[in-house]
Amino acid sequence: GELTVPVIDLASTNEDEIVHQIAAACSEFGFFQVVGHGISQDLIREFREQCRLYFNLPEETKLSWKRGDNNSRGYFDDELTKQRRDWKQCLDFGVPGTRDWSTQDDDPANHCLDGWNQLPSEDLLPLFRPTVTKYFEACAKLSDRIAILMAKGLGKDENADLLKALRENHSSY
Repeated sequence: GELTVPVIDLASTNEDEIVHQIAAACSEFGFFQVVGHGISQDLIREFREQCRLYFNLPEETKLSWKRGDNNSRGYFDDELTKQRRDWKQCLDFGVPGTRDWSTQDDDPANHCLDGWNQLPSEDLLPLFRPTVTKYFEACAKLSDRIAILMAKGLGKDENADLLKALRENHSSY
């Protein structure tokens, strides 16, 4: 028969049912789709527009932020799948080492295990940084909520050690 991806509505007011649905989806399928996640369509549109502007920049500009051996965050367009170059461009960024988005990206305090962010200047793309950080934080909040619901499905609560570690140590949830 045909498999259907489980769809879980996080806008539901019945948390016990959401916990049950997530636990079942994780144990039976290993994944699920969420709807009613609470990230506004306006923010999603703004994020997509800023990404469009970023990826439409000249190649030489994007290459100035290329990730490398000493920093895995930044622009890249040279990933391989089965020894063939992918047809994609990416920007890898995450929560700063200081956990403070207002600290300059290249400040040594922001360097963490996977590097530091390399984002366009405000002069080049004035709304890029505020938009992507707002979107990142909205996704991190959503990820935390989903992790809590998953933990509850395992009989844990929102103060479980694993959740504390995720909150304190993640670089991109």
